[in-house]
Amino acid sequence: MSKKIFVLLLMAGAVIYAKAQQVTMMVASDTHVMDKSLFDIPYGEAFIKAMQQDLKVAESSQQLFEQFATIAMRERPQLLLIPGDLTKDGERASHEYMARKLKEIEAGGTKVYVIPGNHDMENPKAVRYNGTKTERVPSVSEAEFREIYKDYGYSEAVSTDSVTGSYMVYPVPGLAIVCLNTNIPNQYKSRYVHGRLFRPTLTWIERAATKARLEGRYVIAMAHHELMQHHNQEDYFAPTAMLNMERGVKNLPALKEVQETLTRSGIHLVLTGHYHIQSVTDTETLHGRLTDISTGSLAGFPSPYRRMTLNIATGKMRITSATLYGNKPSRWPATDLAMKQRDRLRYMVQLYVPKIMGQKVNMTDAYSYLAEPFNKALCALAAGDENGHQPKQVYDQCMKAFDSYVCHALNYNAINLNKVRTEKNGPYQKVRDLIRSIMYNYVGTTKHINTDNTYQITLRK
Repeated sequence: MSKKIFVLLLMAGAVIYAKAQQVTMMVASDTHVMDKSLFDIPYGEAFIKAMQQDLKVAESSQQLFEQFATIAMRERPQLLLIPGDLTKDGERASHEYMARKLKEIEAGGTKVYVIPGNHDMENPKAVRYNGTKTERVPSVSEAEFREIYKDYGYSEAVSTDSVTGSYMVYPVPGLAIVCLNTNIPNQYKSRYVHGRLFRPTLTWIERAATKARLEGRYVIAMAHHELMQHHNQEDYFAPTAMLNMERGVKNLPALKEVQETLTRSGIHLVLTGHYHIQSVTDTETLHGRLTDISTGSLAGFPSPYRRMTLNIATGKMRITSATLYGNKPSRWPATDLAMKQRDRLRYMVQLYVPKIMGQKVNMTDAYSYLAEPFNKALCALAAGDENGHQPKQVYDQCMKAFDSYVCHALNYNAINLNKVRTEKNGPYQKVRDLIRSIMYNYVGTTKHINTDNTYQITLRK
């Protein structure tokens, strides 16, 4: 054998070995698919009314997931992870559709792993829209959810939590994924839809993850609810986005205790959803840094998802954001669907403004002043700060609009407005901190971001 041929063989072997060490993954969250059998075409009055107060575009959710499935089947990542809210409101028909599509994706060579979200089980909002009326349709129980998706994680479990049905899998050599069910049983009897993890489940996490780590595996987790704030005052404006934020529940561990348990167990990365934002943030614990990668809703603007590559030899993970509309805001098309998704975000003004003002407000006035500039900020939050949304320009527009609204709503002149601006914990400070945090990523870290809009994280065993 000539020296040249020998060198070429060595190089080919090195390439094959390097590829073998790479684990390719995709994450798609909050797909909120609604089967088309559940609403009229053309849309009936009841369906139109419901969609006007929904941030998701349920009427196009199947179309959006079909687009994503086509991408996944073309790229054929080794793993596809879906951290909850697979369906609009837990309709059995929607779950059965999702299971069929996931089967197609797996047939192409991709392993799929799912967990339930707060919309997916025992949901009284599971309805069919029929003209001017709504009709209850079957939802699914937790046991039925596991049966429908048994081929997408549950049947591969190497360990299962008896309390929540959370499970751990070994999808590829060198990697373990702890898939957490953070939902509250019979949650819709409560006013708010929080996520919880009680101490028995924390004990299971520590035992399962520690075992996997001692076997030489990297361990990551997947949960529906976030494990930390992704923007300043999120705990005030959106407490249900995070885990264990419900007050007054006996024996409920604090969020910090959950974070410490994960890092003590060797879990330093968790994939989340629920809040419909594209954001990476982290926090320091006694046992190292914990990073929370939140993926936005495929059914909401701008239909984001993630690609991830893990090098098993080095622990280096590369995370890239993508959307069904492309990766640059300037190139997002002004299609009817994209515009509809953006319009739905304006509804958030009705949720945020009363909290900002701390009093009853005229929502017609608030909407006319704030809907457009706040919508730009919320689009940026949903799309992720790596997509370059001209933060100063949007921030200035929001604050100028809020100045005008405050003067109108409270009949203030310029002198009184200056007092409002300096009032500690007042409405002006709240909205300033909120918008600045959204636009400049105050809480979220930027230390991982690269110039090509990717994140680089190194896992450790």
